[in-house]
Amino acid sequence: MGYGILVNLLFAQVPKIGSDTTLDIAQWNIEWFGDSLNGPNNEAVQLKNASNVLLEMQMDIYSLCEISNPGYWQMLQKKLPEYGAVITSYSQSQKTALLYRKSMFRLLYSKSILLAFDYEFAGGRFPLEVALESQWGKKKDTLYFWVIHLKANTGSNSEKISAYNRRQKAAEELKNYTDSKKGLKGFIMGDWNDDLDVSIVSGKESPFLVWRNDSDYLFPSYRLSLEKQKSTAAYSEMIDHICVSKAIKQNYLPKQSGIMVGDSYIASYRYNTSDHYPVWAKFSMDLSLSANVTSVDPQAFSFVADDYLFWSGKQWEWKLHKPFLHNTMLMDGISQVFSADGKRLFRGNILEYIPQSPGVYYFVIQLSTGKMYHQKMMWVE
Repeated sequence: MGYGILVNLLFAQVPKIGSDTTLDIAQWNIEWFGDSLNGPNNEAVQLKNASNVLLEMQMDIYSLCEISNPGYWQMLQKKLPEYGAVITSYSQSQKTALLYRKSMFRLLYSKSILLAFDYEFAGGRFPLEVALESQWGKKKDTLYFWVIHLKANTGSNSEKISAYNRRQKAAEELKNYTDSKKGLKGFIMGDWNDDLDVSIVSGKESPFLVWRNDSDYLFPSYRLSLEKQKSTAAYSEMIDHICVSKAIKQNYLPKQSGIMVGDSYIASYRYNTSDHYPVWAKFSMDLSLSANVTSVDPQAFSFVADDYLFWSGKQWEWKLHKPFLHNTMLMDGISQVFSADGKRLFRGNILEYIPQSPGVYYFVIQLSTGKMYHQKMMWVE
């Protein structure tokens, strides 16, 4: 009885990370989900914990790894009625899957790809490709997701070198595939089983340098690697990653990526839920942003305290005095929001602004009530 009360209390503290004004995505390896012989030894508790984490985080997209029992996968879906679900068709027991918020997306198709590279992709854990059509805004768009689970770093030293080579080759083949689709708005997510700064194999460079060194791709999780954060409970490295293609990287909100450290919220998380933590990132929902524009240097501007926002009848606009040089993106100026007739609606602190294209900025504003607003605005002179 006491244990059940503790679990419920802790679940109330699992942080809500998603919001109504951003596109929120997460990757999570739910260790041997539903398997009675491997991973957490109480499948009912794992189901309860996993469904609560997914519900509490409130993300729009989840890529999942190690879905290992069809019955428990069905039970998980029943606990998540707001989400559509896709799971891979390959034969390995540890399957990849994708959850998507049905109010935001319509499923177009899903399939496994790169079937000629069975060995490289951990003996048949082929990438899962999912295409979703956006259901918000005036114009529909298509987003593409590739969910991967690369070869684990286990065994003797020679076996670990072999696993490293397989991860590296799999990553190269996947990049060859996505390079041919650079015009698509794509997200490459999953358990990469290695890090981006240096490899988890001693003395080896990251097996993903071909990705990291290509400016057409962006890893929101790379900054977490550089900060020496970790995505597993038992080890000290970032091995779960999110990568985005050129056509969507403009939408990534800088510094808006992180880790939901499960054992900070759930007692015995490592033993009853998973050995991995969810890794997340946030994006602007404006899919019309161009990836080919040059952004203004975010270090170059700040605002005087009497700048203000107003509603032009079509969009929020920012009326500003002459900007001046500043060495930080954090803002402490006071914004004032006006209606079209000039009536002031509220005042709030400017926390951050993010250039998205010439003249277009994404602002983070906090009201005196503590409520946060994420809003795209236009410069006006």
